[in-house]
Amino acid sequence: MKHFSRTVARNTIIGVASQLAIKVISFIFTILMVRNLGAESYGQYSLVIAFGLIFAFIGDLGLYTYVVREIANMRDKPEGHRQIEKLYTNNVWIRLVLALLTISLMMLTAWLIGQSPVMVIAIGFSGLSFFIWAFMGASQAVLSGYERLDLIARGGVIYQLTFVGLGAIALLSGTGLFGLLSANLVGLTVMAYLWQRSVNKLNIKLRGPDPKLWSSMLVACIPFGFITFAQGISYRFDSVLLNVFRGDAETGYYNAAYTLIFAIVLISNMFNGSMYPSLTRHSSNAPAELSSIYERSIRYLMLIALPVTVGTCILADQIIEFLYEQKYQPAGSALQILVLVVPLMFASEFLSYLVIISGKEKRVARALLIGIGFNVSLNFILVPTFGLMGAATVTVITEAILVSQYIFLLWPILRSLNWVHMVLRPLLIAVLMGILILVLRTLPL
Repeated sequence: MKHFSRTVARNTIIGVASQLAIKVISFIFTILMVRNLGAESYGQYSLVIAFGLIFAFIGDLGLYTYVVREIANMRDKPEGHRQIEKLYTNNVWIRLVLALLTISLMMLTAWLIGQSPVMVIAIGFSGLSFFIWAFMGASQAVLSGYERLDLIARGGVIYQLTFVGLGAIALLSGTGLFGLLSANLVGLTVMAYLWQRSVNKLNIKLRGPDPKLWSSMLVACIPFGFITFAQGISYRFDSVLLNVFRGDAETGYYNAAYTLIFAIVLISNMFNGSMYPSLTRHSSNAPAELSSIYERSIRYLMLIALPVTVGTCILADQIIEFLYEQKYQPAGSALQILVLVVPLMFASEFLSYLVIISGKEKRVARALLIGIGFNVSLNFILVPTFGLMGAATVTVITEAILVSQYIFLLWPILRSLNWVHMVLRPLLIAVLMGILILVLRTLPL
């Protein structure tokens, strides 16, 4: 238990500390980008990013999550190193093939929905990142499986610094969308090199491909691929639909608010990412201790998520005006709704890992597919009429449906946990804080 706690604490603290340090710089750059580009141009940039995230499931097909779990289980076995090297090598080669397919489908889809030739080219240019991700994704899976999230975080920091530096030059020089996309590609290349070098230091080398293994790997990854697909649709389909029905400006307003949500959820990503490989090993070595770990983990997540949600909901308009200026005021109302998804996202990511650890990833895929059904249907109904407010509402509903399904699947485990400590006490703290903010909200932000 002590070793487990130290490992998770090290990975979480190093990851969060490094990310928070660079996020200060990155966040300032994001504000500069939003202000400099304006709502319409930022809406175009958001559309390009949305395409990449929606089609990311093709470039990954669940390989990352599957390989992390396999490496976490293999690394202590006698033949583990040889098997891990084969997994790593074939992971890279499969991803290179998938990258070509992904870029082709992205450009074809952009053309079919009526995007301009410039936007089709921009989407294809951005898609070059999937070739870089072939090496990045495989390297990240190895480092995660070995619980070296500190090395992943270091590469992430250098990527952010590179992207922010080159992106600022692009904004100041007026190269706009393509300048920003180029800065991202350069940053990803640097990060891929650093991660692959870290993998090599573990004495894991890139060898020649073994196509005979590809079919078995891809079949095993199918549930994880559905998970990646569902997450991409849930988080970015609304941006594409907004752009089609409501235009670039409203897409820009919506994503200005959504950017703040993803900044908050970064904490959850780092914590849950640290927990996943550690819990995988712990489920085999000391399963009796898992319940207490689950209880504490959920409590810590809610102690962060609930107060942030309440505070942001009350001060949304002031936050938007302070960060993005008055011209982005329409994003304030969307943020008030969107922030309600924060505690749900914190919980759903953690709960999904619990289901995967138990070897029931197909149930996670099924839950996400049900969520997709609601997400796509409701977005088609609400977005054309209600725009960004409809998209924000659908985001919250989708995540609530997802959490409900995970709780149902895990109820034999969760029902024995102390829900007062996990949820009710953090909620009480958040409510009391909210009352104080309401009293003081007339003061400057």
